[in-house]
Amino acid sequence: MKFGEIELGGTLGGYEIINQPADKLPQDLASAIGIVNSNPILGATYNPLWLWGKQPVNGMNYLFIAEDIRTTKNKDKSVVGIVINIPPGEGAIKGEGAKVVRVIDNERLSEDVELAFTEVTKELKGVSYKPVMYLGKQPVRGENHYILCEAKVIYPGAQPHAVILGINIFDGKPSVVVILPLSSGTKDSPTIFGYAFTW
Repeated sequence: MKFGEIELGGTLGGYEIINQPADKLPQDLASAIGIVNSNPILGATYNPLWLWGKQPVNGMNYLFIAEDIRTTKNKDKSVVGIVINIPPGEGAIKGEGAKVVRVIDNERLSEDVELAFTEVTKELKGVSYKPVMYLGKQPVRGENHYILCEAKVIYPGAQPHAVILGINIFDGKPSVVVILPLSSGTKDSPTIFGYAFTW
């Protein structure tokens, strides 16, 4: 599976990687997001940025990278992974019965990746990075590891945004290989950090 110039494996934790911007969702998934947001759980609605993968279960689970928007006065935002289940049946094509079955906001990284993450992010000035979800690895000279992060410019009132941080670990030494800001793929932002995406 190609993600920009990044080659990832075909599955991720049982999910078949789809890798599609949210503005290109099929009707059933767009409807499912609408259904989920019409009945907010724990005071949050979700703005999907990217459809990352799917997993057949009782119906189908879909893994999204999304903004978690709190229904508070300030509408606080954070970056999360969400799993939405659409149950089987005739209503599946309309997203009927869709519900959030998991919110991923602080997935534990493996020890070597966590150490590498800590080492490289302390050198990145002006922006803080919080790991949200491990996305996959790529065998190269060493290994590249891709982590969904919540990035926030260190400035009062700055809103968090989603990025994929790529870290190479070679001979025990980590380095940043890429930082890919994620958007919903709108016409104003058809590429991610200069990587043109083709589907």
